[in-house]
Amino acid sequence: MKQKQLVIFAVILVLFITNSGFAQTGNAYSWNNDELVESGNCLSNQTDFRGLKLTQRTNEDPSDVKVYIEVNFKNKIFDSIDAFNSFDLEFWLLSIRAFKTGVDLKITVVYTNSSGEQEQFYAFCLKHVEQRVRGEETSEKSEYVKLPVYFATDRNKVDTKNLNEAFGVKRSHLKYGICEISIPLNHDLGKVESPSIWKLEFSEDPSKHIMIQDIDMLEKDKFFRSLSKDIKASKNKSTFLFVHGYNTSFSEAAKRTAQISHDLLFEGKPVFYSWPSQASMFKYPRDEANIEWARYNITNFLEDYISKSGAEDIYLVAHSMGNRGLTKAIIELMNEKPHLRKNIKEIILAAPDIDADVFKNDIAPKMATKVQKPITLYVSSDDLALKASKVLHGNPRAGDSGERLVIVKGVETIDASGIDTSFLSHSYFADTNTIISDIFDIIKSGKRALNRERLKLMKLSGEIYWRVKN
Repeated sequence: MKQKQLVIFAVILVLFITNSGFAQTGNAYSWNNDELVESGNCLSNQTDFRGLKLTQRTNEDPSDVKVYIEVNFKNKIFDSIDAFNSFDLEFWLLSIRAFKTGVDLKITVVYTNSSGEQEQFYAFCLKHVEQRVRGEETSEKSEYVKLPVYFATDRNKVDTKNLNEAFGVKRSHLKYGICEISIPLNHDLGKVESPSIWKLEFSEDPSKHIMIQDIDMLEKDKFFRSLSKDIKASKNKSTFLFVHGYNTSFSEAAKRTAQISHDLLFEGKPVFYSWPSQASMFKYPRDEANIEWARYNITNFLEDYISKSGAEDIYLVAHSMGNRGLTKAIIELMNEKPHLRKNIKEIILAAPDIDADVFKNDIAPKMATKVQKPITLYVSSDDLALKASKVLHGNPRAGDSGERLVIVKGVETIDASGIDTSFLSHSYFADTNTIISDIFDIIKSGKRALNRERLKLMKLSGEIYWRVKN
């Protein structure tokens, strides 16, 4: 009889423990979309990752929580559920090409409750779906997508069938249009794929290279009507304007703009301004003269772009010498029409080839006070193009880091030294996964540098800046 009572008691105890949320191992957290994580379901580059968030399902608050994620020998560790949920898992997986490797994503949640240390483990298969939302596929069997990119340019138009040479290096009046850029489905994040003689590639192939497929010239009014219509139809009613730098052709600017938009998973409409750079390393003085000449046109276009695009969120991005044209245009425009700053969301200045003292004492303070919107400055000590500019001008450049690092109130300085191993290390803002991911954070979440997980807070002579984690 006593043995039977003990058995009944044991069964009741087991049932009690089984149904106690605080005591059941692996039961403290669940996913907010059960269907997404059902056994047998694979995650893909088309999955809506908003469903992959952890929620607490017990009344007892677990302690010492850690979340570990691992895929293809790369891993991340989070000290809280909130930290994991705020992490952009989708972009991280895209940036390390995890969907194309076919390996599993492993997520482990470790915590302590009244029953001791607990562990929840999940494994998700990953797959790549041959359909991308960043552009329009030409057919079911297409090996690339097409992305429309709006442009304005004051280069001369060239009578040629070669779309890469449609615009030259001479000064001209302002023109408007749309480029249709193709991006291969096997595109690597941060790259502008082009033919390589080392691969015995002597012509462009849309399945392998980023290409200009078409250029459609538009009258000014039609250009802005079309741009406004497309922006209003986009998910976030947003747009970014990219102003390229020294030694850049029209075609290179068009392809770079498309690559940036594609890699950032940008939901709005990309636009670029192409001034008459000579596209030659040996014509730096001519480029300096031309960016100064183009300032008037850039200012006029910027005014139209902000006032006529209909965008709610506008991101202004410049690289290298292009910063000279954009920063001066912004200051001049804000002096005359300060109300236009309303829809400017962020200004991103990458590797600016501007005198560091002029930028610190004149340009940056004016921008910060007049625009009154976030400004991010990317700098690097590895940038050989800026080192050459420093030798030529006799003064450090605003895009340099090191002892003369530019730190200005109202500007968040990000030191990207050590992350780009390319020959000149000058295009790191669009070439490297880390910086693309950081810009992605800025655009998608609006987080400031203090809250972006890829950055480490640093101090120089008591002033704060941030360094990209290697």
